[in-house]
Amino acid sequence: MKLRCDFHLHSCLSPCADLGMSPSAIAEAARAAGLDAVALTDHNTARNTPAFAEACRRAGLRAFYGLEVSTVEEVHCIALFGTPDAALAFGATLYDRLPDFPNIPEKLGDQPVVDADENILDFEPRYLGSSTDIPYTELPALVEAAGGLFWPAHIDRPASGVLGQLGTLPPESGPILEITRHNVASMTAAYGPTHTLLTSSDAHFLPDIASTHTLIDFGDSPFSLPALRSALLRRSATPVFHRP
Repeated sequence: MKLRCDFHLHSCLSPCADLGMSPSAIAEAARAAGLDAVALTDHNTARNTPAFAEACRRAGLRAFYGLEVSTVEEVHCIALFGTPDAALAFGATLYDRLPDFPNIPEKLGDQPVVDADENILDFEPRYLGSSTDIPYTELPALVEAAGGLFWPAHIDRPASGVLGQLGTLPPESGPILEITRHNVASMTAAYGPTHTLLTSSDAHFLPDIASTHTLIDFGDSPFSLPALRSALLRRSATPVFHRP
């Protein structure tokens, strides 16, 4: 079973994302773009994953649920879970590791929590664009202990990528790396022989969904987080680029 997957998407809850990125709009755009599986990974929160689960169910999409976590060094990382409840539980733990800095909507952007019908349920009061106090080298173990799957996001991005922020790839990074479409040749040469390379859109706007994604061969396994882990460890992942 080969699936077109985009496992790095932001909803309107991320302060840097467009307000049009409701979970239902994301699901509809992903289906229209030909994706089979998606994941919601808002900055340092999973509060829109229940709506995302319902929106994906309606759209006939397979889904995972996660967060894009910012470490104390401002390195962005993906923490992916198999259910909204697991993602929410990790998000609750993570919330205590964020600075108690209030969001200022007119300056930093709105942070609405919504349902699958785009009704606003709440506004997140704490600014989600901050960095946690978690060191990069400690985060992978925390994610794994919570039952999740970890990988560093857009490692080749000068800002917020592990290479730009730390100048190296620590051994705790694990076997899975997300790269951007801008440095495919150099990243493949450097890390392709030893790691599984993923590409995702990191979409903050609807038109960007699926612009970059990954074709993953799950084999005969049903769609699940353990099956994804197994597929990636087999390096059954092929980057797909629709736009330069």
